[in-house]
Amino acid sequence: MHSKVAVKDLKIGMFVADLDRPWIDTPFLIQGFLIEDKRQIAELQGMCKVVTIDRARSTGTEFRKSAGSWQPPARSPEASNVAFVRTAGEARGRRNDDAFISAPREPSATGAGGGGLGSLLGALRGLLRKSRRGLPAVPVEAVPEAGSGSLLPDSVTVTIYPDACTVEEEVAPARVAYERTSDMLGRIASDVWAGQPVEIESVQEVVDEMVESMVRNPDALMWVARLREQDITTYAHGLQVAVYLVAFGRHLGFPRAELAQLGTIGLLLDIGKMRLPRELLEKNGRLTPREFEQMKGHVAMGLEILSSTKNWPAEVIEGIAQHHERMNGSGYPNALPGERIGIYGRMAGIGDCFAALTKSRPYADAVSSYEALRSITGWGGDYFHAPLTEQFVQAIGVFPVGSLVELSTGEVAVVVSHNKVRRLKPRVLLLTSADKTPSDYPVMVDLLYDPVIGGDEPAFIRRSLPTGAYGLDPRDNYLS
Repeated sequence: MHSKVAVKDLKIGMFVADLDRPWIDTPFLIQGFLIEDKRQIAELQGMCKVVTIDRARSTGTEFRKSAGSWQPPARSPEASNVAFVRTAGEARGRRNDDAFISAPREPSATGAGGGGLGSLLGALRGLLRKSRRGLPAVPVEAVPEAGSGSLLPDSVTVTIYPDACTVEEEVAPARVAYERTSDMLGRIASDVWAGQPVEIESVQEVVDEMVESMVRNPDALMWVARLREQDITTYAHGLQVAVYLVAFGRHLGFPRAELAQLGTIGLLLDIGKMRLPRELLEKNGRLTPREFEQMKGHVAMGLEILSSTKNWPAEVIEGIAQHHERMNGSGYPNALPGERIGIYGRMAGIGDCFAALTKSRPYADAVSSYEALRSITGWGGDYFHAPLTEQFVQAIGVFPVGSLVELSTGEVAVVVSHNKVRRLKPRVLLLTSADKTPSDYPVMVDLLYDPVIGGDEPAFIRRSLPTGAYGLDPRDNYLS
């Protein structure tokens, strides 16, 4: 049983299942821990307002004596009863049958930010269930809303990128671009350890190749990147972030030059960690306050490394410098308030957090893409720019390419590409039969146009799964 508890009411013996802020912004790097002493309580009180307690995993009786359950402040009916969802297709001016959906909001299970993604999916699943029963769906309601282009700086001209090829056609060049970028990052790591400057020309060359692949079709490189997400090198994380940021920028309508800047930010935002002790980066367990301060120094170290090379775009430096700043001023290294965090820093913070949550680390298991997105949208407003978190979900999809999902019919599948009309009905590759037995010959299924798999009812995605669920490795099923 999970319940939210104000930090002033925390007791020894409580099991903390979630925070009201990103785990990666705290020294509590293990996601979920038992409160064993008052020092932990003091640290939580210094960083959070409320935390989520798992009472089933809590121990002893002290925590039950006076722990008050926290309730969110009351909202007006107008604010709490309706959730409006905007799709990527509508944001770019195309007709979209999922354009705006008005539906009751469900309570969020994560964070202190309201219904967020949980209500979004609850509403859409409700529509799917009703349509399967033959009942009329909730009417589509056109709600005036600013397009994603309004989030861009005034100096940027919005660019629309239609897909120029299919995932199957683009996956081979996408794989080449990914491997070349990975090799380049390996060379950069060697240069940094040797005290050599970073060659901007080498970075620009591979980033341009990544951008061109994602301009043609973003799903292909996202597929390749997810297949490699278990790489544990420091620079592999940056490559994941780069892919998400280019996809994010493409969705928002940034021109090619700005997409390259976003890709460069992703690649290099953690370059400073290459100067941190390996035992710190690979520590299992909570960092001490001193270790956490040392970890936070990677931002300044990264900027120092880049300062030895001239002509880095100002946007790149801004994004790297600000990727750990948070909207409420609780971030680092400069505790900037939201109005002083540029769009590159805001976008980098979202992409960095998502990549961290969905990747297995020495101190925490990966969570499913859905859980990560739900956390990020829940943190929107306080820690991340809320309109950008919504656009990030639209950019990569509620079920991102390469993520494992379980279908209503029981099969486990990997998402291969999104349908632009209905984002919850992607093309998937079936990895197992309904009883979870691995398939010798995986089959491609389009959940929008050919959803009937083994019965009379159309299949739909029941839930998202973390990487490695049921012992499955999507890398065994590369597209050819």
